Amino acid sequence: MSRSLLALVAFAVLCEPVSAQWPIGTGNFWAKVSWFHHETTEQFRSNGEKRIFLNSNAESVSDAIFIDAAVGLTPKLDLWLQAPYFNLNFDDDVQDRHRAGVGDVRISARYNLATFRNGSWPVSARVTAKVPVQEVTLDAEVIPVGEGQWDYEAWLESGLSLYPLPAYTVVWLGYRWRSLNQSTTREPGDEVAFLAEIGGTELIGGLGGKVVVDGIFGRAGRIQGVALGPDDRREILYVAPTALFNVTASTLLEVALRIPLRGRNYPAGPPLQVGLFHQGVLFR
Repeated sequence: MSRSLLALVAFAVLCEPVSAQWPIGTGNFWAKVSWFHHETTEQFRSNGEKRIFLNSNAESVSDAIFIDAAVGLTPKLDLWLQAPYFNLNFDDDVQDRHRAGVGDVRISARYNLATFRNGSWPVSARVTAKVPVQEVTLDAEVIPVGEGQWDYEAWLESGLSLYPLPAYTVVWLGYRWRSLNQSTTREPGDEVAFLAEIGGTELIGGLGGKVVVDGIFGRAGRIQGVALGPDDRREILYVAPTALFNVTASTLLEVALRIPLRGRNYPAGPPLQVGLFHQGVLFR
């Protein structure tokens, strides 16, 4: 794996909006600010083995802030926007590298296809476009804050309220089409992604919790139109136990540790996540 990508790809699965499966409703909104911190000296190699970086005494230290926002345009249609900011460091015996800046922006539209069991079981479809903000070069000494190409995603999403228990479940299944990066002549491999979640926001008083399992499973990419071997594909599987605290009736604080279970061409080590979620009314 190119060392220039190590700091960034640790957040590749994290850039999904809040797992709120029920339609927001016309004029309603939610917003979430999340901070991620990740430190590691290890990576998952192309064969899935976890080893230290190939560089001598190398360490990746990364921080990211994700801003997510969504608004309900109709009773069934929601629009989402996500913008990340990265502060990335990759240091070894040769050089200390640092890069900070706004990463690729995601724009999504989700439509509620149907609801069952008196509205407790929604089924929705979401389409997403990842818009490259900054150009990525071939310089291996530069840490990129974006991937440099457009990506397109299609998701089928569902959730289920477990009422009268104060709990819910969520399942997402998606496919990510990754396009050609004109600057590097590289076309990353397409990916299958999923997310499964079970939890509750008020299990004990104002405290709640959830467990999230999510991951991506990619194909090999191409360079200058030439297909690369299976060692090029990236893969990661996380489990994230998460604590939730109801600050107010409309504001929720969450703290999670994302533990990698397996991976290929991916940094190892568990990122820490702290998020603040708020919902309200934007217009009527």
